[in-house]
Amino acid sequence: MTGTGGIDMKRSNEIGWAQVRGGIFIFLALIFFAGGVLLMGQKTKMFVTKGTMRIVMSDVVGLKVGAPVWLAGVDVGLVTDILFADPKNSNEVSIDIEVDTGAMKKIGGDSKITIKTRGLMGEKYVDILPSKQYSDNPPAVLQGTSVAKLDDAIQKASDTFDKVNGIIDNINQGKGTLGKLNKDETLYNNIARLAVEMKSLVITINHGDGTLGKLNRDPEPYNKLISILNRADRTLQDIQASDGTLNKLIYDKTLYTKLSALADKSIQAADDVHELNKRLVSKDSTVGLLLNDREFYDKGMSLLTRAESSVKVIEEVTAKVKAGDGTAGKLVNDRELYNKMNKMVDDLDVLVNDFKENPRKYIRFSVF
Repeated sequence: MTGTGGIDMKRSNEIGWAQVRGGIFIFLALIFFAGGVLLMGQKTKMFVTKGTMRIVMSDVVGLKVGAPVWLAGVDVGLVTDILFADPKNSNEVSIDIEVDTGAMKKIGGDSKITIKTRGLMGEKYVDILPSKQYSDNPPAVLQGTSVAKLDDAIQKASDTFDKVNGIIDNINQGKGTLGKLNKDETLYNNIARLAVEMKSLVITINHGDGTLGKLNRDPEPYNKLISILNRADRTLQDIQASDGTLNKLIYDKTLYTKLSALADKSIQAADDVHELNKRLVSKDSTVGLLLNDREFYDKGMSLLTRAESSVKVIEEVTAKVKAGDGTAGKLVNDRELYNKMNKMVDDLDVLVNDFKENPRKYIRFSVF
C-alpha cells in the first residue's frame, strides 16, 4: 500500500509540472499573438476610426483590392472594393476606399486623384492631392483622373521612332532638302569653293589690299575714330561744365517742372473738353437737341424740301422771264416797252420840273 501510494504521488507531481509548462507556453503564445495583433493594427490602422469614399475613374490600370491610399504622400487608408459603377450605361470603374476620418476632411472636389506605381513595375496605389479647403462633410463620390499608361507611352515612343526612321530613310534616299544636302555633291563643291575664296580673301586682307585690307593695315581709320570719340567726349564735358541750353536741358529741373505742369494742364484741358463735349451732346443743351431730337430733324428736312421746291419755282419763273413770257418777261426782254417807259419817265421828269417853275400854270384858286 505504501509503495503504491508513493508511485501515485510521483505520477501526480509529474502531470502537474507538464500542465504548468503547457500553460506557460500557451500564455507566451497568447502574448505574442496579442503583440502581433497590435503591430498589425498599427500598421493597417485597424483601431483608427475610418470613413468610406468612392472614386470613379475610366481605367484603374491594374489597381487591386488592399492597395494603399496616400494623401500628400501619407498612407491614410486602403482600397476595399473595385467594381464597375454602372455597367449598363458606362464603362467607368468605381473604387471604394477606407480613409482615416481626420484625413477625409482634407479631401474635396478640387482634389486630384490618380493611380500611381511605386517605382517602374511596383505596387499600384491611389494618390490624392489635398483639397485647399478643410471640410467636416467631405463628398462621398469623387472623380478620378486617368494617367498615361506605360503601354501608351511605349506605343507613342514606337510611333515616334517609326517617324524618325522614315525621315532617315528619306534622307538616305536623297528625298527632300536634307536628302539633297546628304546626297548632292554640288553643295560640298560649293562649300569647298567658298572656303578657297574665303582663304583668298583673308590673304588679300592680310596683305593690305582693298578696302578691308586698308582698314586692317592702315592705322589712319583707327586714329580718326579715336579722334572722333575724343571730340565727342570733350563736347560732352563742355556740355556738363557750361551753363548753356543743353546743360540746362539735362540738369535744370525747372524745365522738367514746367513740362510736368504743362502736362497736368493738358490733362485738365482734355477733361474740360470731354466735359464740354458731354454737355454739348446732352439732350438738355441746344446742340444736343439739334443732334438728338428726331422732331427737329424731321422739321429741318421738311424745311429743306420746301426750300428746294421754292428754288425750283424761282428757277421756273426766271426761265420764263428770260424767255419773255408774261408781264415780267416783257418788261425784261421787250425793247419797245423799255423805250416807252424810258420816254414816259423823261416826260414825267419834264412835267415835274415845269410844275416846279410855273405852278400857277397848273393850279388856279378862285374865291368867288
